[in-house]
Amino acid sequence: RTVILQTSKLHNPSLELLLLTLEPCVQFVLDLDFCRHVSVCREQTAMRLAISAALLSACTLPVVAYIDRGILKLDNTTFDRIIDGSRNVFVRFDKEYAYGEAHDAWKEYAKTVGESAADLLSADVGVSEYGEKENSDLIERYGIKTADFPQYRLFVKGTSGLGSPIAYTGAAKTDEFVRFVQEKAGAWIGLPGQIKELDEIAKEFMGSTEQAALLQKAEAAAASSTQDTAKYYVKVMTKATGDKDFVAKETTRLKKMMEESSVKPAKKEQFGRRLNVLSSF
Repeated sequence: RTVILQTSKLHNPSLELLLLTLEPCVQFVLDLDFCRHVSVCREQTAMRLAISAALLSACTLPVVAYIDRGILKLDNTTFDRIIDGSRNVFVRFDKEYAYGEAHDAWKEYAKTVGESAADLLSADVGVSEYGEKENSDLIERYGIKTADFPQYRLFVKGTSGLGSPIAYTGAAKTDEFVRFVQEKAGAWIGLPGQIKELDEIAKEFMGSTEQAALLQKAEAAAASSTQDTAKYYVKVMTKATGDKDFVAKETTRLKKMMEESSVKPAKKEQFGRRLNVLSSF
C-alpha cells in the first residue's frame, strides 16, 4: 500500500528523512509539488495526513519497544559470530517481545554492565511464538523450552556457541545477575558496597596458602577507605581463616534475615551491601 503524503507546506527535512528511513515498514511516496498541480481541499489533506501519522506511529512502536540500552540483539544468523569464545557473553533467551518484572530487571542489569568497564556483553535471543518461530533452533540447541522462558546462559571466554554455557538458575533480579557474572566470568562491575581493591584481595584469599599476608594487605586497604563495608571485608577474612564455610553460612544467614518482614528497610539495605561483599569471595 502506498500512502501519498502531501508535505508541500511542511518544509520539514527531518520528517522526510524519518519517513524514508521507515520505508521497509510502509512505503511513503513524497510528492512535494503534489498540491501545486492537483486541487485538494483542506479537509482531504488533513485526513490523509492524519492517516499517515497513524500509520507512522503504528510502524514505529515495535521498533522503539525493542531498543534496550546495553543489550545486543542476536538471531540465528549472528549468534555464532558473536558467541565465538573470544569474550564473555551473558545471553537471555525469551519470547520476542518480553515484558514484566523479570524483563525490567534484565534491562537494568544490562544498562549497569554497559555503563561499566567490565569485559562482558549482554545479549538477547528473541524467539517468535508464531509463524516460522524464528530462532527456535537456538533454544533447541541448548535444550530450552519456551514454557521455561526466560532462560539465561553465560558463555565465558573460551566457550563458543557450540560449547556448554553456564546456566543461571537464580532469581531474575538485577543484583543477582551482577553477582553471578562477577563470580563466574570474573568481570568486575561493582555492586553497592563493593570495593575493587578489596574485591581483588577477596578473590585471591579463599584458595590461598598466604591468608595471613592477604589479611594484612586487606587491613591496610580498609584503613584508607571511607566506605562502611571496608571493615566488613576484613571481618569476613578473619572469620574465614578459622572457618572455611563462613562465607556460605553468612550468606545464607543474611538472605534469611532480608526475607523477614520485621527487618527495617535501612537494615535490609545494609545486609544487601554485605551480600555483595560476600559474593566477592
